[in-house]
Amino acid sequence: MKKNKAFTLIELIAVLVILAIISLIVAPLLLNIIRRVKDVANKRSVDGYGRAVEYAMASYQLEHLAYPDTFDKLEIEYKGNKVECKTSRINPDYSIYLSECKVNGKLVKNDKEVDGYYHYGILKMSNQEYVDTYGKNLENALKAYHDEHNEYPSDYTTLELPQLDKEVSCDVHINPDGTVYLTKCKVGNEEVLDENDEDGYYHYGEIMTAVKYLVKKTNSKSVTKYTDGNTHEMYTFEHPATEQTGALTDYRYIGNDPYNYVTFNNELWRIVGVFTVEDGNGKKEQRIKIVRNDKLAKKMAWDSSNVNEWSTSSLNTYLNGDYYNELDLSSQEMIKNAVYYLGGNNNNQFGAESGYMFEIGTTVYSGRSTSWNGKIALMYPSDFSYTYALGVDNTCYNNGGYNCGYSNGKMNSWIYNTNNNSDHWLLSPLLGYDNRAFLLHLGETLDYYYVNATSGIRPTLYLSSSVKISSGTGKSDDPYQLSMN
Repeated sequence: MKKNKAFTLIELIAVLVILAIISLIVAPLLLNIIRRVKDVANKRSVDGYGRAVEYAMASYQLEHLAYPDTFDKLEIEYKGNKVECKTSRINPDYSIYLSECKVNGKLVKNDKEVDGYYHYGILKMSNQEYVDTYGKNLENALKAYHDEHNEYPSDYTTLELPQLDKEVSCDVHINPDGTVYLTKCKVGNEEVLDENDEDGYYHYGEIMTAVKYLVKKTNSKSVTKYTDGNTHEMYTFEHPATEQTGALTDYRYIGNDPYNYVTFNNELWRIVGVFTVEDGNGKKEQRIKIVRNDKLAKKMAWDSSNVNEWSTSSLNTYLNGDYYNELDLSSQEMIKNAVYYLGGNNNNQFGAESGYMFEIGTTVYSGRSTSWNGKIALMYPSDFSYTYALGVDNTCYNNGGYNCGYSNGKMNSWIYNTNNNSDHWLLSPLLGYDNRAFLLHLGETLDYYYVNATSGIRPTLYLSSSVKISSGTGKSDDPYQLSMN
């Protein structure tokens, strides 16, 4: 009978060595496979969570007809492994960005990312988009604040803004209408440059100049009747071309209760309107025209030599000399040279439109100037007449305000007030005489008189187009406040 041969000890040892070698080779492979399976499972968990967020966003959009701006507004239905991400945000294009995610507390690694974390989605934001997002967040926060408090905050840093994953810092300017203007912006420590701007910094939004702010509030051109558009704001007037100007569009305050009060030189002034002005060097731009609310305490002659040539008149010399020098420095900075037209008229009974055409025309007394370039002058007769326009008072509008005003119970012009119920000079000379100019007689009706007579003075000027309104509503108890910053 044949006996079975058993393994020798050496053979058993050899088998064990071989098995050990195999386990050393296979075990890491198995562990790597297990790790990769877990990574894939974790990745699928993050993907599943991301898809749940996308579905929640779609549902939100269908219900609200708009996308949400934060995750807090979403009802996310996800039942897989617990997913938590350090950064969870909605991109400007409404895609989703998740980073540094954990599944059941374990970080989900990604060898393709520098930080080693798994990122779901792509953060598609340039530095300019960061600034843009920051600006829009500011606007939304300002609107929410205004809705709650019926005013804008004096300090924007008190506002709660959605947190961005990069720090944005800018010089912040808040316009009177709540829009935002940003300059000198940085994202992190990097300046966000814009080659299209002289200062090189990226600008978000637009500085709302006083001109743009007021014109934006102007009644529609379709409003041609005062009672149909009395929002206390400006009305639009269009004029044909003349020898000195092209066709022009003006914006004027009319009636007796416009919101046109403004603080200038720490005094109460009134805004006549917005006009296209030439600076004397061929540049034309829209500017705000203002007039002092009350006459100066001082009275003087239009011209002490009894000559109705504005460019050499004694009143011109005073207004652009001693008077100008007495203004505060910030007010002086706001005044820019402008071309004032010196066309004359031959009587004191003319309609607002015909009077205006005379004023900007070239018909003058023999040898007189047709225009003058300077800083401070006086109102035109038509500035008074136009306050009766669009049905405020047709009789006064059509005859230049002659025999209108307080004495006839027709206090329909804001230019009249009880502090001005005496004569004050106007800019236009009388056409047929060398020594007479127009004035507002008793503050209520157009007249003319010898220029060497003394009368009241209401300085009138055009503000720089760069002037901004920093606050105020234009009401008498809340006048507009001006600034150059």
